[in-house]
Amino acid sequence: SIQVEAATQTLISCLGVLKQLIRFCDASVGETHVLTDVLTVVWPCLKDISTNSNCRRNEDVLSRLFGVHSQLLNAVPTLIGPHFKDIISFVVQAYEETFCASALDYVSAAAESFDSEQIVVAAGLDEQGKSALFAQLFSHIYQCTFAYIQAKGPSDCTLVIKGLFEVAQRYLLFCPDALFQCPELRSLFSLGTACLTECEGEIDSTRSALVFLAQFIGWKSIHLPASKVRVLRNFSATIDNLLLEHGETITKSCIGGISGGAPQILWPSLSECLFAVMLHIISESPSGEPNPVLQSWLRSAMTDNSLLNNSQNITSEIGTSMIQILCDLAKQGVKSKAKAKMVMTDFGKIAKGETTPEALHAYSIS
Repeated sequence: SIQVEAATQTLISCLGVLKQLIRFCDASVGETHVLTDVLTVVWPCLKDISTNSNCRRNEDVLSRLFGVHSQLLNAVPTLIGPHFKDIISFVVQAYEETFCASALDYVSAAAESFDSEQIVVAAGLDEQGKSALFAQLFSHIYQCTFAYIQAKGPSDCTLVIKGLFEVAQRYLLFCPDALFQCPELRSLFSLGTACLTECEGEIDSTRSALVFLAQFIGWKSIHLPASKVRVLRNFSATIDNLLLEHGETITKSCIGGISGGAPQILWPSLSECLFAVMLHIISESPSGEPNPVLQSWLRSAMTDNSLLNNSQNITSEIGTSMIQILCDLAKQGVKSKAKAKMVMTDFGKIAKGETTPEALHAYSIS
């Protein structure tokens, strides 16, 4: 009815205002946070919204409600901690009912917030309990999302794909122990690899998968606290095995994307992911030389039919030259990443016919 619609729009506006109010109220007066009284007043209302069937069916209302809860996690973690298990149950149920991608944004925010000991204690958890809870949460979210993507096809699920890989990336940075406890990790990596092409160049979902893969593979190059590095080092064999299984496909997708298979705005992310693969393989190589596995992946990518179909301008000479340049840069380590991205941009321009193959000579000389 018109009345319900009007009330819904008012509610959406009010939730938007509340989110901004919380965002800018980050002070405490003595021991009491300025939002304590606000929270006492609005909490019953937030609970009513979360149980109202009309509100739960409306993605705009849900998005605003999840936004308020995310902001509360940031602003008053110790006040929210005791309610966290109830909130996360609601978020998961609402996600199962609607597949509203904003629910995944809340899970991302929670993974980041729970990196603080304050909220872990307030939620009545210890580190082990936190890890178990977040591993279970990711496992469940992944199973629901994977079934949904299988039913609809990746190109029709780009919002949830973007949200899923943003959650995975937050887990990698803030609670890697929970991520590596998930039995679905192998399937997640496989899905990320498939999404590089299956999202059909949709920018946000493809980029989200690329960022996760690049950071997962290139974890040694990310600045992380020592405690997180220890976890990743303990699971480095898992990362190595996943890369050996999917590295050739990722290499082909990145080079194929830059040669015309993906929009130009994705070139930096594709280049970053490809360079992360190369650096990882070279860092594991005893001599620090590009080993035969990497050479064969690059050759396979440069001679792949999809690449040759994307562009008539990529000759075998250009392919050979690119492999040599990229391997030389990867041998120099992470400091040459910016240069590698420039080479890949020139490669993309050669494929489009926007520049000549002579552009590569500058890199061969240096």
